[in-house]
Amino acid sequence: MGSRALAALLLTLLLVLPACGGGASSEQDQARESDGQESAQVDLSEVTGSEPGESWTTVQAVNPEDVLSEEQRTGAPKYRDWNEESGSEPIQLPFGTSAGPIPAVKPFNFGRDPGGPEDKTLYLTVPKLGIEDVTVYDSIDEEKLKQSTIHVPATGFPWQGGANVYIAGHRLGYPDTDSLYVFYDLDKLVEGDEISVKDTAGDEYVYRVKEQKVVAGDNIEVMNAVPGESIITLQTCTLPDYVDRIVVQGELVETKA
Repeated sequence: MGSRALAALLLTLLLVLPACGGGASSEQDQARESDGQESAQVDLSEVTGSEPGESWTTVQAVNPEDVLSEEQRTGAPKYRDWNEESGSEPIQLPFGTSAGPIPAVKPFNFGRDPGGPEDKTLYLTVPKLGIEDVTVYDSIDEEKLKQSTIHVPATGFPWQGGANVYIAGHRLGYPDTDSLYVFYDLDKLVEGDEISVKDTAGDEYVYRVKEQKVVAGDNIEVMNAVPGESIITLQTCTLPDYVDRIVVQGELVETKA
């Protein structure tokens, strides 16, 4: 066989063998693709628990603009201290002050407007103690108590029938303030003595002392309203330990407009 004939034979073999191999590979690839498609098919009834052909309920998506204001959607989130007390629980002043402890009490006006003047400040007069128009802040804040006397906001107001107007003041107090010795002689009040308060509308409410007593620091009964009565309660501490409270209560006898 000549060299030309041998070259022609080798060329033929090179052309035929790849073509045969390529055909086999193509058939195998098609078989693999078919198997892959079958394995990828999932029976939706097994996933959803519904029967074939069963109708589904379509839920409409809600966009942020449907439920949030523009400020809520575009503004920066507001800071919130998750460790901060919410204020939903009544606040109380602790033991160790010369006004005596003020325990938490169920609000007399829970869920309702107490009415009366917008400014709930009162002015206290107790002639026997030399107290005249001393400011009574409607606040449980200790800074207000250092300045003068306070009305416990959880208790009622003098213009409300059936209220117990609860006022606390220091026995010793702080220099250069109205709290200084404001209730130092509270224990000298006896039955029949007069107590009066004025509101910012100019109405005056006059009470007559009916009793004086010493109660424990955690006693809340003296802060509660008395059914069928409109009363006022003045509180200060016992000396020298500040542990208990001196409480004087009077009943409403006159209202002056």
